[in-house]
Amino acid sequence: MILRFSQVQIIIFLFVMILISAPVSSDAQSSASSKERVGQTYIDVPPQLRKGTAKSLKKYVSELLGKKYVSTGKLYAPPFDGLEDKIYISVTREKAIPIIAGGVSSYSGTEEGLAAALYDGSIRLWSSYPCKKLRLPSGKGAALVAYAPGSPVLAATDSKGNNLFIYDLKTCSRIPGDIPVEHGPVKMMAISRTGDWLGLIDSFNTLLSGPSNGPLKEMSVLEGTPLFLGYTPGQGILVAVEASGKIVTWGMKNLSRINSDEVTGGPFASVRMSGYVVCLRRDDGKEVYWDLRKRDLVKKSEALKEYSSWIYEKDGSLVYSTGVDRWKVAEHFGRPMFIVSYSAKEKLFRVRDLDSKTRYYSALDGKEFSEIKTSDWKFISPKNGVYKAGKGLFRLYDLVCQKGAQKLYCRHIEGKGFYLWWQQAGDVADRIPHPMELPVRESILADQPAIWTPLIQGEIR
Repeated sequence: MILRFSQVQIIIFLFVMILISAPVSSDAQSSASSKERVGQTYIDVPPQLRKGTAKSLKKYVSELLGKKYVSTGKLYAPPFDGLEDKIYISVTREKAIPIIAGGVSSYSGTEEGLAAALYDGSIRLWSSYPCKKLRLPSGKGAALVAYAPGSPVLAATDSKGNNLFIYDLKTCSRIPGDIPVEHGPVKMMAISRTGDWLGLIDSFNTLLSGPSNGPLKEMSVLEGTPLFLGYTPGQGILVAVEASGKIVTWGMKNLSRINSDEVTGGPFASVRMSGYVVCLRRDDGKEVYWDLRKRDLVKKSEALKEYSSWIYEKDGSLVYSTGVDRWKVAEHFGRPMFIVSYSAKEKLFRVRDLDSKTRYYSALDGKEFSEIKTSDWKFISPKNGVYKAGKGLFRLYDLVCQKGAQKLYCRHIEGKGFYLWWQQAGDVADRIPHPMELPVRESILADQPAIWTPLIQGEIR
């Protein structure tokens, strides 16, 4: 018996050792490789972003928006039989800003082509070129990075901002030679979409520009605090923006000044640019939009209609904003429940609502009302979604659609969003009276119809 037991122990031990030494599955490997070390922590790097192409960046952002925000598949897909009373859906409006990368010290570009310098010392690229990742010769992180969509050239400064390095993205190698920075550190810099031109502002507020491989020529000394430096698409006009709202443009052919404009409403705290539209933002959050071609202010809706997407840094992460609010869909475990009481004396409804708040409604006009102390509350229950009190009929929620033997109901709560849930129907049908719209009730009177709110187009944020 002792010998047999020892043999069993040996067999088990050998089996465990085989499992330990077995190669990790590809799924596990891909999961492990989704994180990268940044300083003392790790950040998630989705597999799509590892491809290093502008197409992969767009696809990733599209997938993020598709997973998180409203769609017919999410809204009208009934749960499995037996789960309709265990799951409910919330639909809320929020600003659509999916995170592209974390641990970002600086970035340059748009969704058409992007470069981001990370705190781990690497520079990550999404472009039409095979180069996906770079490191500076010092091995330390870059303080600034300059890149533009389509450019075969990238520029970066070291962590101190005193040395400038130029890279050829076609070969993913550094271009030999040094471009001296006489008055470092570099405050900001930019490169044109063709990769031919480089501009920078040094610590003396001197604006320099020239060929991307040097030498750079002094263009001007800025009078105010510089907030932005960049190139327009097309021929590549250099744009410098100061905190006062002063915008100066320079032509690269003759390295000469083209225009100088003053944008009112400053001083401004930050600036970003998309295409030919410059967005200037104040400390209080107010934004103004300046069209470089019109040389005039434009409405936010007009600016975002033409250039609807923006990439910017927020709390160390690189985020993508579509410029509109989106409707976010989330599933929750549990069943939405109302506790409804009626006071015949006060002609008042008391509703323990879906968000656990108590609200009061007048039976006279169906509008929300202030609380009244009374003792004649009586619980009432709905029939087919309708509450009856006295001679009146009332609705707290409305039918959105029916899919098979299940009906989808919805209630809107001001300031909270929409709550939706499924219930078994007494018949079988397939109907959606108001596709991609949800009801908002201004009154709970059953004979007053709900206002149907479209979910397709978000509002300009």
